[in-house]
Amino acid sequence: MVSLKPPPRSGDGTNFIDQFGSTFGTKDVTVTPGTERPERPVATYPAVISAKSAQFNVDTPIYEGDGLEWDDPRGGRMRRFAAQVDVNDAGGAAASLAHVRVELATTGTTAPQKRVPRVDGHVIVVNGSNVNIALEGATITQQIPVSAGYEALADAVGKALAVIERTEGIDPDEIEFAREAATQVVEEAAKAEPDKAVIKKALPMLRGVLSAAATSGAGKAASELVAQLFT
Repeated sequence: MVSLKPPPRSGDGTNFIDQFGSTFGTKDVTVTPGTERPERPVATYPAVISAKSAQFNVDTPIYEGDGLEWDDPRGGRMRRFAAQVDVNDAGGAAASLAHVRVELATTGTTAPQKRVPRVDGHVIVVNGSNVNIALEGATITQQIPVSAGYEALADAVGKALAVIERTEGIDPDEIEFAREAATQVVEEAAKAEPDKAVIKKALPMLRGVLSAAATSGAGKAASELVAQLFT
């Protein structure tokens, strides 16, 4: 996974990381975009980490549903979700206290539903021939290549799941079935030699739930995606 390097730190105590990082220490946290502003690149930012939260400089572009990853002192990498993001924008003499506080969720935990009825615990974002995928009950974030010829299908699956999770009135069980089907399709499409039979078996469930979304308010967007979910 390619990510941007951390921005330079001023070192003069004028921002949150300068002020508190020297006391509490910092970690370089790799942020993988979720469903909010998914066009953002994967990037790395300094943060003060505690057991249940992470604090970043106030101008750090991080949103609910993003995947976070940093070095685990025990070895390997720690992986979490941004379950809740609070921007504390202090000014004046307290400007160095301004920061973004991120409440962390562990593997398999979905972020709280706020503002838009959605489930932030599952994210599929297609970038060219790669898929950024966050799976419940598996690794939080991973980037996997999609086999040639399956890019458009993977993109349609990611968009379909986003539409389903944002549409009010869909039965929770149907949303879960759609997640499982979408995951199965994308993971199969990422194999060196995808099995079309596996994909064809999973797509009808996704099309069915998406059709329900079309009648529950998603309208034209859902209807157009239904037509794309064929191999």
